[in-house]
Amino acid sequence: MAEVLSAGAHAVGRLDVPERDALSDDIRQLIDQHDGDNWIRALSLNPDTARRFTQYFEKLFSATNGRLPIEERELIAVIVSRTNGCGLCTIHHAHALGAVLGDRVKARRIALDYHLAGLSPRQLALAEIAETITTSPRAITTEDLDRLRGVGLDDADILEAIETASWFNHTNRIFIAAGVVPDEKYFAALT
Repeated sequence: MAEVLSAGAHAVGRLDVPERDALSDDIRQLIDQHDGDNWIRALSLNPDTARRFTQYFEKLFSATNGRLPIEERELIAVIVSRTNGCGLCTIHHAHALGAVLGDRVKARRIALDYHLAGLSPRQLALAEIAETITTSPRAITTEDLDRLRGVGLDDADILEAIETASWFNHTNRIFIAAGVVPDEKYFAALT
């Protein structure tokens, strides 16, 4: 049975997060670069973890890097996070997906049930492979990859889709286990 988090109003999660003044300058800078979000504050407990995590995240989710457009990487992040039940990453990346799509309603629909969101064949294929990687990666077949090829992805694109989905499975598990609470600002953005 899952534990219900009932900490104080300023709790970030289940782990004790150091006060800002106790952090090194580079970690305070990382927190500022990521708008003081709870996820980076939670990671600040172990500066090496925070540094490793943000380096990978910033490279994988740079709008100018990557083979897949940022909206497809955000789509994968939302699908994996929703499938895993990671509220923090689902709301954070649904917000980001809405921004890059220019359509917050569609992003919310994707987060609730991508089957009802009117996805293009390419988006649907990416969503389905992300879900399968999350729930049963051994079930992926050559036919699944051929479907991705059929909607315009080459093998390097497919590898990036697999990498993105796999990284989000890793990320979700960190934040679920640590009980990191979604930031209030993302709820306010839903209205």
